[in-house]
Amino acid sequence: MVDSTIPGIRFVDYEDESQLHQVMDLVGRDLSEPYSIFTYRYFLYRFPKLCILAVPEGSEEPIGCVVGKMDREDRSLSMFEIGAEEAAVQQEAQEQVADATTSTQQEHESSNGDHFDTMINSQQQQQGEWTGYIGMLAVRESYRRKGIGKALVRQVLQRMKAMKCTSATLETEVTNVTAQKLYQTCFGFVREEMLVRYYLNWNDAYRLRLWFANTSHVEKDGNGRAAKALPEGVTN
Repeated sequence: MVDSTIPGIRFVDYEDESQLHQVMDLVGRDLSEPYSIFTYRYFLYRFPKLCILAVPEGSEEPIGCVVGKMDREDRSLSMFEIGAEEAAVQQEAQEQVADATTSTQQEHESSNGDHFDTMINSQQQQQGEWTGYIGMLAVRESYRRKGIGKALVRQVLQRMKAMKCTSATLETEVTNVTAQKLYQTCFGFVREEMLVRYYLNWNDAYRLRLWFANTSHVEKDGNGRAAKALPEGVTN
């Protein structure tokens, strides 16, 4: 369970296959790119702790989600490069689903957490810098303008920094001014690169990056002024 920062909304971790299609439905409503089920599984099975769901109190149906991953800086994959690994991910996902059907929910959660902790420990022992990546962010239209998207981003950034990432990246369409305002004005992301005809609809994209400083991270208000210093972990 993740501490909630929005009244009436619970923020919970992705747990198992039963939530996969809920995530797909949320993202599919808002994003123009038709990700395959294997792209979702690449994120959700390998990095379950970097998928956070926003769920209204008294409901089990998520109304928002953020989905991320982490890689070594020199091996970081964008959303479309991930497609090259889908065959291997499919096999891995099928094996995990088969294991889950023969386990209790408690055993599944324990195994999922142990697998993730082992992966992170192994990664941190390797040389090189690690970077986080926000692949998907979606909030149902009727729940927007309540700070839910901002809370989801803040929490996934906290985890990336806690996992020793030195930065976080993402891509957003050049026409998506709302997303750019969220990431740049509120969290301090900067434009790193313009990607021409990056999306399947031929729209251009900006690649944005946030460097995790060892000192305080400053979150800004809606006017671009420093609102408050966020200590280690990009905390609220």
